[in-house]
Amino acid sequence: MPSVEDMLIEAHQQLEARPVAASRMAIGGVDPLGLRQINFDLMDQVLPDLNNVARHVRPYIVMAWAWRRVRTIVKSTGIKGAEDEQMRDFVDRLEAIYAWSQFLHMPQSDLPGRQAIQELMTAPKYHFGGARWVARRDMRRESTGIISPLNYGPSLRTLGWLFPVESGIGVFQPNPDLDPVIDEFEDAIRTELTHDAFNKFGPVTVSREDAARWGKLWALDGVTEGEREVAFDRLGGAHASSVRRKGIALIIAAHKDLAEAAPTADALRTRMADLPASWREAALRPEISTQWRELQVRQLFRLTLEGLFHWTVGTLMKGPMTTRQIARSFLDELGAGADLPKSAISWVPETALAGNPVTLLRDIQTELQRRPRDPTLLVAALIRGLAFSLAEAPREAHQFESSDRLPLARARKDADSWKHLAPRDFLIRLIENWIMAQHAYWSVGRGLADARTRGKQIMRLRIVMDEGGWALTPGTTTMGNPPQPTPDRLETAVSLLTECRRFEGINP
Repeated sequence: MPSVEDMLIEAHQQLEARPVAASRMAIGGVDPLGLRQINFDLMDQVLPDLNNVARHVRPYIVMAWAWRRVRTIVKSTGIKGAEDEQMRDFVDRLEAIYAWSQFLHMPQSDLPGRQAIQELMTAPKYHFGGARWVARRDMRRESTGIISPLNYGPSLRTLGWLFPVESGIGVFQPNPDLDPVIDEFEDAIRTELTHDAFNKFGPVTVSREDAARWGKLWALDGVTEGEREVAFDRLGGAHASSVRRKGIALIIAAHKDLAEAAPTADALRTRMADLPASWREAALRPEISTQWRELQVRQLFRLTLEGLFHWTVGTLMKGPMTTRQIARSFLDELGAGADLPKSAISWVPETALAGNPVTLLRDIQTELQRRPRDPTLLVAALIRGLAFSLAEAPREAHQFESSDRLPLARARKDADSWKHLAPRDFLIRLIENWIMAQHAYWSVGRGLADARTRGKQIMRLRIVMDEGGWALTPGTTTMGNPPQPTPDRLETAVSLLTECRRFEGINP
């Protein structure tokens, strides 16, 4: 897709009109209102340096060992001046072999990159060399591989498993403190270390039989006691950041307070966001629970507005509408299940409400997913979510909150100025300021950014102003998928804590 500058230059050079190819731009966009970044920034206030993929201990050990193996080869072979790319290629190869071996050993493994490695699952052997391997390697390095920036790559560094080598580009060395546990890991596979895959840079061939045999020796679920100790030390122990240490302590405290043998992540999420009065032992509730609750409130606010956006797209499927008509349609559905207030003041409570934001999140999510959908239940859930999130809005926005991402504190100030209006007029302002303006601003901004960088060809703008009012952009034929809460890293932390056996000994 040409950039805006390219199109302007080309248009200036043309002397007459000419036909152009039809646009094939897809319709989409996962952040229609530009509200999600604040959620991620709030997660960093409780569980920093984690993501939603890196859920297992053993890949950290394997990648630390792989980089130490580079040093072993350089020393044992006397190679001088090994190139950075040679060393990276060797580690990429071990990463791919490990993933291949685990999918052979445990087909249901949740390691990343299953689809990208599918070709190897039935091949009798694979040659790690040549153009096909380089293409696969580079793709895994950037997206599907264990060490990619989307998966374990960032936390390998931020959790202290690997340190960058100053003189190398993309070259790392393991934390020397890990040597004892890496020695233990290497002892378990020592009988296989004579294979070229573990001993030389450059092209090698590995049979499917070899990979399947290795899969059992370094299995994903074969974590040792030593590995558990070093993993927890970096996750929530002495070598963890103070913020993450407090966040992990909150999860463990919530698990203990629930007094259940195996509570679900959703049950833990709810207890972590509860006020002290809801804990069985209020004294066990760590102070950082307040930040966790704030994160869930922001999640609720975001899902409420994206739910309203999703509902609006569905409403406009009937044809163009003015803002007043959209508001009336919402109130008609809301009034079908309850009497409407004379003013919107009840939607902007003066003080915090009893309850838990996670419960309201779950209610909205349930109504968005329900088939067939009951519009009365959905709009009622959206109003409850709005009232709760506004009631718990902070007085001041966080320093990291950009004003154009609608911080909850700013939304509260807007709502305070509208609350004495009739419900219809309140909704008109909400829809125009928080839905339509936010959507247009972020969709157009992201589209221009994509054009400048020759990025994704996605039409993010779903709603435009037409002669009859607001209308769907041409080509929008469905409502699309309903919005979901942003994953908050809790399941990753719970998985790692479970593998570290930090929930054992907590009596239910």
